[in-house]
Amino acid sequence: MTKRIHFIIHRMSMMIFLFIFCCNFAYCNRTQSWHEFVSQLRSEAIADGIRPEVFDAAFRNVEAPSRSVLRLDKTQPEKRLSFMHYRKTRIDRYRILLGRQEFRRHKATLNNISNQFGVNACFIISIWGLETSYGRYKGSFPVIQSLATLAYDPRRSDFFRNELIIALHMLNDGKVSLNEFKGEWAGASGHCQFMPSTWAKYAIDYDGKGRADIWNNLNDSFASIANYLLKNGWQRDQPWAIQVTIPSHFDEDLIGIDRTKTVGEWLRLGVQPVNSVTPNSHLRASVIYPEGGPAYLVFDNFKTLLKWNRSNYYAAALGYLAEEICQKNL
Repeated sequence: MTKRIHFIIHRMSMMIFLFIFCCNFAYCNRTQSWHEFVSQLRSEAIADGIRPEVFDAAFRNVEAPSRSVLRLDKTQPEKRLSFMHYRKTRIDRYRILLGRQEFRRHKATLNNISNQFGVNACFIISIWGLETSYGRYKGSFPVIQSLATLAYDPRRSDFFRNELIIALHMLNDGKVSLNEFKGEWAGASGHCQFMPSTWAKYAIDYDGKGRADIWNNLNDSFASIANYLLKNGWQRDQPWAIQVTIPSHFDEDLIGIDRTKTVGEWLRLGVQPVNSVTPNSHLRASVIYPEGGPAYLVFDNFKTLLKWNRSNYYAAALGYLAEEICQKNL
């Protein structure tokens, strides 16, 4: 019996090894070589209106998939942090103080953009702060190299191929130069870390200089952030969230972004604001409880933040940073 068990375990181990090996080897065993991929992409791009010289310049130094991009894409952290641990790693005292300094420096522009788009200036500056540390780190990966690598990888090829074609159009139309077209490893770039398709849909030429320059122009970048939030549902003068306590007997099935009730209904169920600020009792809201707490009552503007980044952790940390920068409840 013992030998039989060892045989079964050995066989299962071999099957698991072969499965993992085949999955990892699939990338190397593509039916299409890198050269064939680039050649086909070139024909597609030219047929779509990209000038041959623009494509050739963009790929002049792109000789193979980027090992660094593939490594980062395949080794995303899986460890589940508590929300407070996550928040502390993203937002320290220095980032808050730097945010207050930058807010004072750009206050007039931020307020003008806030009034025009109806988006709270504190959230514009906090997104800038979380995405690029207020412009201090916008990323150093060449966008074309990153997108080409991820388009060649079969896992999300269609998505990144589309982003790559849009990026080539941006170069073709003179919206960005190849030298400044750098960002994070997955292809997002600029002060607000837009993917090419996001730039095409939401970027704003606020100064009227002929291009929406999110790489060098802060006015364009702030307006682009505001435009993104506005077009994704931001409500002027509405709250994003408030921290609350929930009773010990609270029904856990009521927790979740898709469970909505009015503020008044939540109060009657025992949900209580931590501070004295209680929003309009007719506003609809949801209760969320990020891993480890605290609990929040979140409103439609929180859901808009989730369209920027689909993580409750990110959205809640963003709101916290906005309130700390502006030193008030929002």
